[in-house]
Amino acid sequence: MLSQQSTTGFYKAPVCKGLLGCMFLTCTAIHVPMIAHLRQYLACQIPQVIISGQIWRLLFSRLTYVHTKDLICSALVIYYFRIFERRMGSRKFSSYLLGTCTIATILEICTIMLLSQFEIDYHSGGYLPPGLYGLIFPLYVNYFLDIPRIAVSSFIGIPVTGKTVTYLLGLQIASTSHATVISALCGLVSGILYRKNIFKVQKWLVVPCFIAKSFDKLFGWLLNSSEPKYKQMGATLELQRQEQTDLLEQQYYYNRTQEFRQQRGQGYSERLVDDGMNADGILGYFLRQRQRPTDNMEPSQENIQILVDMGFEHARAVEALRSSSNDLETATSILLRQ
Repeated sequence: MLSQQSTTGFYKAPVCKGLLGCMFLTCTAIHVPMIAHLRQYLACQIPQVIISGQIWRLLFSRLTYVHTKDLICSALVIYYFRIFERRMGSRKFSSYLLGTCTIATILEICTIMLLSQFEIDYHSGGYLPPGLYGLIFPLYVNYFLDIPRIAVSSFIGIPVTGKTVTYLLGLQIASTSHATVISALCGLVSGILYRKNIFKVQKWLVVPCFIAKSFDKLFGWLLNSSEPKYKQMGATLELQRQEQTDLLEQQYYYNRTQEFRQQRGQGYSERLVDDGMNADGILGYFLRQRQRPTDNMEPSQENIQILVDMGFEHARAVEALRSSSNDLETATSILLRQ
């Protein structure tokens, strides 16, 4: 699997670390006899919650699980999906979670009210199932579409890939009841809608910069993890897995680079063959290459925007492009090694 074999823990993934901590603390709290009465605040009945103005119950019900098996499976999935926060950046990743969770919650409410019109009650009187369904399942859309699929074995003729366990964990989380199946489906639909940027949700469902900075100042000391000082020195199999992870990450970003360039009407021929190579021959091409200045070449705004769209910070993208003489693939490799 892509992220499971990473040895960097929660480095550059404070939001995922915070989600895990919040899940474990709240789930532990509602199972401790002295404070078990807090479980009543997880009850979120639709549409009474909206009519009475207790919207805060929607937030509380999205932060924890009642069943321990769902908690453990979700913790593993969030740990696997922390690669998206590393590549998007914490603020962009938080905006993604905010947007998809909001859309998923609206879809769930609409589904409950629609089913009630047909006297179908999968939610025991309109109660939303507590859990992080609107946060986890939208990420499966990106996981399915962006992470490469590599078969590692087979079982009775069915290929088993590094992503199989992650899908099985999601299936286990969603299979608790009919209500959780609906919540999981709403999460998947919200991931698709956000990815397609329906109604421009990526522009107006965002975490403001000042809020992100405030949270970083308040909780950064607790959630930020230091960079690993030493690489893992293990058996040959462990090293092979880590190398496979690095190669898959590079393949993922090279594929995205190609996608961004194609969206802008550019192909790879312009980067592989110089326009004047056929006119003067190979010798003249290499002589011109030696005469070209390679130091302090200003990066183009187009390449900067491509790297920013891929999730890298603007300043780092500019520095990498300058170091690579405005070569997009080399700059991507530099950023991946940082």
